[in-house]
Amino acid sequence: MALVFPVKPVTVGPIVGHTTDTTVRLWGRGQPPPVGGGVRCYGVAHLLEGGSTTPAQARYFKLLPEDDFTGSVDFPGLESGKAYAYRMGFFYSDVEQQLLVPAVGLELQGASAGVFRTARAPGSPELSLVFGSCRHPVPGLEDLLNIGLPDRGDRVFRTILEQVEGGRPTDLMLMVGDQIYADVAASNKTFAQYCANYQRSFSQPNLRKLMSRVPTYMTLDDHELADNWSMDRLQDPKLSPEQLSANKARFLAAIQAYRCYQVVHGPALERKNEQGLTNAITRYWYTFQSGPARFFVLDVRTERYKSAQPPEIISTTQMQALKDWLKADPGGLKFVVSAVPFFPDVKLGGWALSERNDKWAGFQHQRQGLLDFMRDQGVHRTVFLSGDVHVSLWAELKSTSRPDFRVHSIISSAFNTPAFTPPEFIFETRGVLDGQADYVITRHGGYTDVSNFTRLSWKAPVLRVEVFDRKGQRLEEASLNLDG
Repeated sequence: MALVFPVKPVTVGPIVGHTTDTTVRLWGRGQPPPVGGGVRCYGVAHLLEGGSTTPAQARYFKLLPEDDFTGSVDFPGLESGKAYAYRMGFFYSDVEQQLLVPAVGLELQGASAGVFRTARAPGSPELSLVFGSCRHPVPGLEDLLNIGLPDRGDRVFRTILEQVEGGRPTDLMLMVGDQIYADVAASNKTFAQYCANYQRSFSQPNLRKLMSRVPTYMTLDDHELADNWSMDRLQDPKLSPEQLSANKARFLAAIQAYRCYQVVHGPALERKNEQGLTNAITRYWYTFQSGPARFFVLDVRTERYKSAQPPEIISTTQMQALKDWLKADPGGLKFVVSAVPFFPDVKLGGWALSERNDKWAGFQHQRQGLLDFMRDQGVHRTVFLSGDVHVSLWAELKSTSRPDFRVHSIISSAFNTPAFTPPEFIFETRGVLDGQADYVITRHGGYTDVSNFTRLSWKAPVLRVEVFDRKGQRLEEASLNLDG
């Protein structure tokens, strides 16, 4: 007989995180223990096979105050492409974890619940995913023209959810930066303030339900920290000691909240199964595979130094890892996720030059080296996915010296668009890529300046690109042949 236990539903989440063809990582948040309610907060999760109410697997996991009572738990030994149900909750106890009754014996009455599907097996011929970025917190032009839309930041996720529930295959969702705007709605500076921002953002009902069933992968951009963030702010000699100290405190608070709410349900968290190393995070870039596609998710913020000679948007270590990853499968389908666009560049100068240089355009030495490497190594079928600029579009880049070499860039932004969006003519969508004489942008399309998301569907050798507005109307569509 199962033990009935006072388990509460998680206060944020659950989130289905990193999911392979045989494993899943689930995430949730508890809350601080009440006075007299026990000194420890534990999470507990049950994994159920379809149609069964008996747990196939069960796990406890710690929810610690230094992590804002967030945590994740892994379940191995699953079957590829199979649907599973789960329950997740939290409780308080004075008992050490090893002294708790076996988790499989608990009856999780009142716990949160969800379903998910494991990834397709590596080498599967098809893949479908959605991606986007930038949940801007202030009203956009659509809202100003249609007063009274209280769900503006959440409406697009209801549309994605409707597609999923309507049978549209969705293997995963990528959120490629600016999941929160810590420097807009309120000037967050402390760990508690950053966490409160995440709690509000991730608790919106449509996004919450969507993430509870579709494997979701994230990376940060500047608004998880501060606008146009670079690591130079921690060592700029032009800043006073007080400013440097304030920047350091802000960075540490922001990055710890980022670890709690975005990193620990993704592949960057490595569980070593060693005492004291069960939650090792040594970097924020990561790789994973889903079906036929391999993904390299870049960290373009916490290794960025504009003052380096030459400037670096990613470290030499991350760049070498990216090159090794590209070379390991030069002809396979590869997505490189960069929060800021790899190309096309924006036509900005003067006082606005900092916005242009905030993208890869400001780091031309590294961009040139990466393109040359890909061209010379015969790397094909590579697509850069990014956000940041509050419009969506796609573009194709070719080499003049190697006509068979091409790279695609797809930008998807914003989930919730602010009132001002850059016009299409501001992007350099034709001609030689700035600073890289051998590379020419030959095609582009799909420009969208309202709240939107992008759906990608792969069936070799064609990548289908569809852009939907937040109400579900398809605004743009293109079929990109990655081989020619």
